[in-house]
Amino acid sequence: MKKAFLVLGLLPLLAACADTSQGKLRQAVYDVDSAYHVLANPMPDVMAGKVPGVALTDTQKTIAKAASQTVFNEIQSLETSIESGNSITQTGVSALQADFASFETCWAGLKTGTTPDACAALGGKH
Repeated sequence: MKKAFLVLGLLPLLAACADTSQGKLRQAVYDVDSAYHVLANPMPDVMAGKVPGVALTDTQKTIAKAASQTVFNEIQSLETSIESGNSITQTGVSALQADFASFETCWAGLKTGTTPDACAALGGKH
């Protein structure tokens, strides 16, 4: 019962965090992280040729891995800053969001047999 009161007592503090500019930036990082994991989840199966109708070339696999790693590294960097109690910037979060959008476009194109320009923006060459 004490745990329930403790959790209920913390709810206003958690809600208040999201109302600050840092809270909103942190939430944006967590949102991109969640979206990234949903998008990247089928990558191993696609890479292994286990998804019917999708066949990536070795070059496309290399591009997908590089693009995914770029976004993953950005997420990790921002989350490390958050966990360390450091402030993050709107510029950093905006860059992450833009790179995630490029990754989304890149990955969608690769799965359909094209290599969008968005892939090059993330370090993948075509």
